[in-house]
Amino acid sequence: MNQDAVKSALHDCIEHARGDGITLGTMLATLGQAGFCFAALLLAVPFVQPFSLGPLTMIGGITFAALGWQMGRGRSCPDLPKAANELRIHGPGWVRVLEFCARLLSFCRRFTRVRQENWVSGPWGERFVGWLIFAGGLLLAMPMASLPFNNSLPALMIVFACIGWLERDGLMTLVSLGWGVATILYFVAVGVAFFIFGSKIFVWISNWWPF
Repeated sequence: MNQDAVKSALHDCIEHARGDGITLGTMLATLGQAGFCFAALLLAVPFVQPFSLGPLTMIGGITFAALGWQMGRGRSCPDLPKAANELRIHGPGWVRVLEFCARLLSFCRRFTRVRQENWVSGPWGERFVGWLIFAGGLLLAMPMASLPFNNSLPALMIVFACIGWLERDGLMTLVSLGWGVATILYFVAVGVAFFIFGSKIFVWISNWWPF
């Protein structure tokens, strides 16, 4: 699927969300291979903000891992659980998410272009991007309490992997890897802090982070 087709698919989703809505499964059925990155980008956007989404984080992480696993294994289109396929894209909240996706892609096109295409195209490239999404999903699903940015860092890893594939810009996969490394370093730093300071770190976070 080329860039114009992705833009058109987003526009159609926005129109459906403003009207009677459309299920995620129906939307993905029309996208084929592009459905992996389209769905991952769409679902990753709510996790980019710095606040924890509680139980939704685990559900989201498992969904991303499933998408990445299937793409990494060379599947031709996503096969999501029934609950995810029946997720209805409808209402003002989803309209805002979809419009943000459209603006994000438009913004990224200011600095993305087709380069190092072999990193994101062909069987090897598609599998590589799939495993990046899979890794981001696992990192997102890790139980890290309600720490700030524990959602946003792995979500950004997923977002840039998807942008790299949709825009055919292989360098965006390096950005995705960078966010993955940043996530791991952040989790290690938090783990070390908990080990050294124990319960004191919980008191400090609760005083500093009101959520």
